[in-house]
Amino acid sequence: MLPKWSFHLLALTGFLLASSLAVASEPAKVVVRLSDGSNGRMSLTLSPWKVPSGPVEFTIKNESRNMEHEFLFAPWSGPDSALPYDGKTQQVKEDKVNGLQGVEDLRPRQTVTARFTLAEGRYVLFCNEPGHYHDDMRANLIVGAAK
Repeated sequence: MLPKWSFHLLALTGFLLASSLAVASEPAKVVVRLSDGSNGRMSLTLSPWKVPSGPVEFTIKNESRNMEHEFLFAPWSGPDSALPYDGKTQQVKEDKVNGLQGVEDLRPRQTVTARFTLAEGRYVLFCNEPGHYHDDMRANLIVGAAK
């Protein structure tokens, strides 16, 4: 039989281990704002712009009063301007972007929360409504220690 102090020490160790695992599994939180912007310039902003790899919870806010927006993202190591873009439709060619994920058709003033598991790397985030990507509605997210 264990001495009483050993039992308490063992129980405390188990509690501390369980607590640290619970904290470690909490997702990183990112707030994304989709805006028609001032002076007619659209924007996609995020805070923070760097998170650890693993689960990430995005709170996506379409701040527009009258326009639908999208929140799409994919791992991307090249310049944002190198995404495959169709000038005729004024959209990124989604079928040519590997690992594309996100939330489409966010109504004006709609806020949604979505969770994804992200590996280390650089991600490009963008709205792919016609003309919005070209109008600078894009940003970068760094996951883990990526440069």
